[in-house]
Amino acid sequence: MAEISFNNVSKTYGLTTALKNVSFTCKEGEFFSIFGPSGAGKTTCLELIAGIKGDYTGDIYLGKNNIETMSVQDRNISMAFENYSLYPHFTVFENIAFPLKSPRSKKRSDQEIFNVVKKNATDLGISHLLDRNPSQLSGGQKQRVSLARALVREPEAFLLDEPIAHLDAKLRTVARANLKEIAQRLGTTILYVTHDYREALALSDKIMLLREGKIEQIGSPKELWNNPTSDFVAHMIGDPVMNLIDGQIVEDGGKIFLVSKDLKLILPSKFKNKKVINQENLRLGIRPNDLIASTKSNSKSDLKGKVYGFERKSNFFYTHLMLGDTFIVARSLNDTPLSVGTEINLSFNYDKAFFFKKTFEL
Repeated sequence: MAEISFNNVSKTYGLTTALKNVSFTCKEGEFFSIFGPSGAGKTTCLELIAGIKGDYTGDIYLGKNNIETMSVQDRNISMAFENYSLYPHFTVFENIAFPLKSPRSKKRSDQEIFNVVKKNATDLGISHLLDRNPSQLSGGQKQRVSLARALVREPEAFLLDEPIAHLDAKLRTVARANLKEIAQRLGTTILYVTHDYREALALSDKIMLLREGKIEQIGSPKELWNNPTSDFVAHMIGDPVMNLIDGQIVEDGGKIFLVSKDLKLILPSKFKNKKVINQENLRLGIRPNDLIASTKSNSKSDLKGKVYGFERKSNFFYTHLMLGDTFIVARSLNDTPLSVGTEINLSFNYDKAFFFKKTFEL
């Protein structure tokens, strides 16, 4: 196992900045996810470590060694790519076994190689495909073969780039469970790239959220969920995403309000102590599960919204609403009669509310 660390790493492609002063540490044996939207710089991090890309500033360490002092061949890492990179003239078995037969791999008997390949193929649900060629596989099957080929090695670190992105929803759930079990069993350092917040929350010991090549937040899954440091972090984690309501906090007659062109929402007096009064470009954030919609008359209702649509869950609805020009999502009971265009009462759980400075357009 080896620790991986970036120290003020920047990388440009012409006039485009892929990474800007990125610093983080993935500890030995840690499952560290790099999360963010397309173009955030996630894959670039892995490519720099693997030696696929170079010409960067700053320092990258694999263990105690600066990777600039190491040849690509001497970096004892294993990488699975989103685009599979399988050998078309090899069978699935031969593709998975290939790293075990390289001159740099420890000597194994044919039976030992078979056992390792079979175990990893079984874990990923592809043991019945071992005799096929890549041309006979679906995209999801190819991705699992690529992942199995990476996992059979015993490297100092795994670099996994969207390794289950092309699987369907059911297979992704199974693959996430398999990956978590494999990570715990191997105890190896894993640097994992994903654009799926569910994967990041389910698998990671720590998450780094990138935005346009810059670090937005680093923390545990619990920290990013419970204490997002920006409106962007809050918007990226959750489905439905956190509601973000723009406005300004003002005090009037001893009471405080969130005021925008569409609404005037009275807030509990405890928010006087949050130093948000009269700040401009402010956003109130609240997750859909903490915003309750009901057709019943309720004296505690904070606002009324117009129903735009809804989706059924197991025992409730997510109701899609318009507050003026602001689109939000709230939770409502399963037996609530809903009709598009009607008004519905909204109640906020202010204990779960956040305030952010506005940093992007919705």
